[in-house]
Amino acid sequence: MKKVVLFKSVSEDYKKVFSDNNYEAIFVEPLQFEYMNLQELSEKLQRIDYNGIILTSPRAIEAVSKCWSPSKFVIWNTKRIYTVGEASRQKIKLLLGLEALGSTTGNAENLATLIANENNEKAIFLFPCGNLRSEILPNILKSKDITLDALTVYETKENENLRTNLMELNNTVNPCCMVFFSPSGCEYIYRQLQTFNNNLSVLPHFAIGNSTAHKIENLGVEIAGVATKPKAESVIESVQQYFKTMESCS
Repeated sequence: MKKVVLFKSVSEDYKKVFSDNNYEAIFVEPLQFEYMNLQELSEKLQRIDYNGIILTSPRAIEAVSKCWSPSKFVIWNTKRIYTVGEASRQKIKLLLGLEALGSTTGNAENLATLIANENNEKAIFLFPCGNLRSEILPNILKSKDITLDALTVYETKENENLRTNLMELNNTVNPCCMVFFSPSGCEYIYRQLQTFNNNLSVLPHFAIGNSTAHKIENLGVEIAGVATKPKAESVIESVQQYFKTMESCS
């Protein structure tokens, strides 16, 4: 069974989908997170002037859940909740008890277009986010005269065990490829790969979404494939397509 390195936290969903397709998923988490401004977030969640809230990352959802009280924030049942990706939609349902829109959009650009189409100009949305957030969604909504009240609720840092984990991966596992899930993850991983001799750098690189793909290309590395949606099925499809093409060329 071929081994695929997934630079993300352990996911049963990814594990199952890869196993069903005769691949073994090896998880390496390149990031760690620190929550912040939760008191201010709690106060903002009590305001009544927002048209809705936009939650584009698992950590943003978790930050909201840390100060969440269904009885205290009942007003959110009548407002629009937007997210990107099915996993995030399920997480919002599980942790907040709310139904989210936009789970099939796949990326920030498509989500911003959906929000702009479904809301009037002058709408205002609460946007809990990380310190390394992309400006794609805010810029598109600003151009449509929709206001985002952005609040940094978590900080992304390099996992303190990343170098050790990469060295162990290099010495004990013989993967066929690697999948990158975030631009910041790419940066931290490549910073560490430059500190020791390894076979990982020459493996086929796959990315989740265009932002991550661009980051890899900016590091001077060729992209083997891009998963259009943040779903295990989309990732495995990209990986299989690549190796199928390679086999037909050899």
